[in-house]
Amino acid sequence: MGRIQLWLLVCAAFVLGILGIYSAGIARGTDKVKRKMDAKRLDNFKTSKEVTDEISELDDTELSDRAAHWVRKD
Repeated sequence: MGRIQLWLLVCAAFVLGILGIYSAGIARGTDKVKRKMDAKRLDNFKTSKEVTDEISELDDTELSDRAAHWVRKD
């Protein structure tokens, strides 16, 4: 009976080790995805800030000339 218990203990330790490695891989993958999303969000914020700054620097005539390209001519 002792030999069977030893094999069961070894198998249980192996399965728990595999589950631990698997869960660590999943956690690392989700961290990578979160970092990519944060980098994309930061990029979008920088682009938005650049556009806002560019628009605020334009005077009224330049702004209306640029906006005329995007507005319908009704």
